[in-house]
Amino acid sequence: MSHTRMAYVALALLWAAMPATATPAMAASFNCTIADKPDEVLICQNERLSSLDERMSSLYFRLRNSLAGRARDRLEAEQASWLQQRFACGRDYDCIRGLYESRIADLANY
Repeated sequence: MSHTRMAYVALALLWAAMPATATPAMAASFNCTIADKPDEVLICQNERLSSLDERMSSLYFRLRNSLAGRARDRLEAEQASWLQQRFACGRDYDCIRGLYESRIADLANY
């Protein structure tokens, strides 16, 4: 199993184990109590970014679960690339916000 696929399996398991509504210690796609990357820490500290994360994650997993085969593989590869871009933002609020807004639009029009 590829590293990217393993990461998405872990994200899917994390997503499935989360409550229907996020708590202050959770964003939609990761657990804030163990967040250690600068982008994740900022998302956990900022209500607007956390809300964007919840929206993007919901769209992504709903779309991902509706796809199979190459279409699903392509979406997962795009998401992995997007996550790398978000990580590259570090603690830059505007960079992260812009990436979320763009990704949400992309997923909504997929």
